[in-house]
Amino acid sequence: MQIQITPATGNEPTNRVYSMYIIIRSFKGRKNVQAHLFRYGISSEDLSKFDPTGCIDTIEPTSSNKAYLSGSMEDTKHMVLESFTEKERDAVIQYLKKRYVSRLDFIEATPLSFPVPKGTMPLCSIPEGKSMGFIRFENMPGYPLPFSFRGFYDLDQHEPITYEPHTP
Repeated sequence: MQIQITPATGNEPTNRVYSMYIIIRSFKGRKNVQAHLFRYGISSEDLSKFDPTGCIDTIEPTSSNKAYLSGSMEDTKHMVLESFTEKERDAVIQYLKKRYVSRLDFIEATPLSFPVPKGTMPLCSIPEGKSMGFIRFENMPGYPLPFSFRGFYDLDQHEPITYEPHTP
């Protein structure tokens, strides 16, 4: 399993800096499935205490990107709070290495680019469907971390696993 961490510069406006994703070798009949990891269970208290100064661009989205940036300021605050601190990032990586080393090909953690565009939606707001869903890591037996995190996947973005018929 390869792990790639891009360090933060150290001058970010918050300690909630890291975006993460994993590549799962095979998952639900697909190969090399990318799952975007995010902190789950952001409380309304956390949202109300969060100061978005320097984290969120206050300029309104343009007509060309408004469809992609359809969320409110609260949605964008929630998205930033879904990111990981350095300590949480390291805990997630250690957990994944210990529990899923044989299933994962890749883990990447990179800092967000601040300011985040106003209107960016949190991953938890994406509706589950036939091909899209969430891996609920916190529901796994023996889950050891003091915070919840999930992985969002879209199976339509990945090739199906094909099996070659066995010929004698």
